[in-house]
Amino acid sequence: MSELKEYSMGEFWNKLMAAVAMAIVVSVTPSAIVGPLFQALASKGAVWAALNMVTNLAMYAVPVLCGALAAGQFGFNMIERASVALATLIGSGAVSYSAKSGTYTLVGMGDLINTILVCALAVVTIFLIRNLVGSWSIIWDPIISACLVGGIGYWAYPYVHLISTTVGAFLNRVTLLQPLPMCTILGLCFAVIIATPLSTVGLAYAFSIAGIAGGAASVGITACFFTVAYAVSKVNGKGLTFAMIFGSVKMMLANFLAHPQMLIPIAISGGIAGFVDSFVQMKNGAAYAGFGFPVAPINAYTYLHGSVGANLLTVTLMYVVLPAVVALFSYHLCKNVFHIVDEDHWYVDLNA
Repeated sequence: MSELKEYSMGEFWNKLMAAVAMAIVVSVTPSAIVGPLFQALASKGAVWAALNMVTNLAMYAVPVLCGALAAGQFGFNMIERASVALATLIGSGAVSYSAKSGTYTLVGMGDLINTILVCALAVVTIFLIRNLVGSWSIIWDPIISACLVGGIGYWAYPYVHLISTTVGAFLNRVTLLQPLPMCTILGLCFAVIIATPLSTVGLAYAFSIAGIAGGAASVGITACFFTVAYAVSKVNGKGLTFAMIFGSVKMMLANFLAHPQMLIPIAISGGIAGFVDSFVQMKNGAAYAGFGFPVAPINAYTYLHGSVGANLLTVTLMYVVLPAVVALFSYHLCKNVFHIVDEDHWYVDLNA
């Protein structure tokens, strides 16, 4: 218990969120970078189909990696790290059990909010029992982590998941509006949501955010990617900037928690991008509306009915040029005019 008291509340959550962010980046990067290529080639042969499968499978590792990396942040030994990872997987909601068929099914990365809460509880529990179990940790750490902490997470999942369903219900109501307010609001909302623990992919798919609404959502998300990438490029390396363009913005969770005002330029970018899209009216399917660049434009292209050149130009303008322009505008507006964000806010310590 005394070891836990060494960390302030802010330090504890910063370490935890940094671990969660890195886990998401590591798990999602394969599907974000090479996933679209393998998906396009999946029908060309068994090898490509297998590569597409294993690339997407990486995303299911998020809860386990969250637990393992979070435990590492606090200097836990191997038994303790494995126990935290075990609890996080069980309580994340990423695995669904059917009593009727007796089968377990992977249903995605689970509810990230619940994953974070369970991970935090598991870390605190290990600190609390460390001196009590002593050399019996090989037995008691896994049992307590899995049965008690994981069980609490499993029980709490339906209630914590209400946060996502409530947000989804609001977004579903927005789709009933006229195109201009609908696209503007969806662009803004999805740009901000992708920067939080909520899943834009899950929300879009569960509430059928598709068609023009799906296009606005994906354009807003892409605007978020470019805004964060531009801001990050000022204080970080090229590799991290590249990763942000390809959707690794959840890596910034710890930064957003420490400086919530960073979400303002993101919201402005998403809102403007959605507003412009209300006139162009890009479309996207529900399965792709929660994605940004490069997945979303590939699917959006299939909805266009012009020449190949005209369609490529439209997609490039909406998913590259527009997000880049609004990113520059919103960042400099908030930094140099309103003075609400600072370059240092966007720094990411990859060695933390």
